[in-house]
Amino acid sequence: MKKWFIATRPWSFPVSSMSVLISGAYLYWRGWDVSWLIILWAVFGIILFHAAGNLISDWYDFKKGIDAEDTFGSKTLTDGILTPKQVLVFGIVMLVLGIINGLGIMLVTGWWLLLFGGLGALLTLLYPWMKSHALGDFDIFLEYGIIPALGTAYAATGGLLDAALFADVLWVVPAFVTITVAVLHTNNTRDTFTDKRAGIKTFAMLIGREHSIALYIVEIVFPVIWVLMLVAAGRMPWLALAVVALILVLRNNCKQAVLFEKDPHAMDFLDEMTAKLQLMNGILLTLTLVASKLISLI
Repeated sequence: MKKWFIATRPWSFPVSSMSVLISGAYLYWRGWDVSWLIILWAVFGIILFHAAGNLISDWYDFKKGIDAEDTFGSKTLTDGILTPKQVLVFGIVMLVLGIINGLGIMLVTGWWLLLFGGLGALLTLLYPWMKSHALGDFDIFLEYGIIPALGTAYAATGGLLDAALFADVLWVVPAFVTITVAVLHTNNTRDTFTDKRAGIKTFAMLIGREHSIALYIVEIVFPVIWVLMLVAAGRMPWLALAVVALILVLRNNCKQAVLFEKDPHAMDFLDEMTAKLQLMNGILLTLTLVASKLISLI
């Protein structure tokens, strides 16, 4: 069971689950009538899709020779812990469970959820190909940013189709989505040599090492700046200023990224560090948004 669990790369789940939690909390603070049961149900669903995406991606990378014994990252296949067939079947099972879970939410919300769930499933399957053609960052931006936010808005409000609702939730997406993309970006920056050897082309390869490091720093710092701007504009409560507490974590991650200029192993665990940053960012924003709403009701 431990082998199967590790194969899903559970450390990465905050980058997907936080998108649902933050979106739901933001809509709750904005005054929309949301169901927290549906929000938590959706969190479970997106984790299933995320696990499926990780497994299918690992299988694809191994079969295409992208992942080898000297490749840093998931060792489930390169070390022979599980067979390619086992990982693929496990990935398909997780995908099917995610679809079944989504259908359950659809039955209590509305048929339009098929659009969001279908796009999410499609992007999960397309991710390996998109990553190999420098489109992986865009895939993640949509799959774990825009689509979860819109899907959460629709499902959490019981199937409400309202342009104002969707426009409202999009304001909070920049508060988390670029950190999510940064997890993939640091992976691709670290794996530039082995990816080039395998004959694929990632976005990090296109812009080069120096620009990749700079982009990573922008991706993790921008959400905090965006939250400060929303607070100043009155679109987020003043309690959201708590994200400033992340400054030490941001400093440490930026410092680690810059070290990659001279140390090829500096980014070995930066993806996990970035996922932890997203977890902290998500918890802070969710708690402050919910607390602010509760305080306003007193």
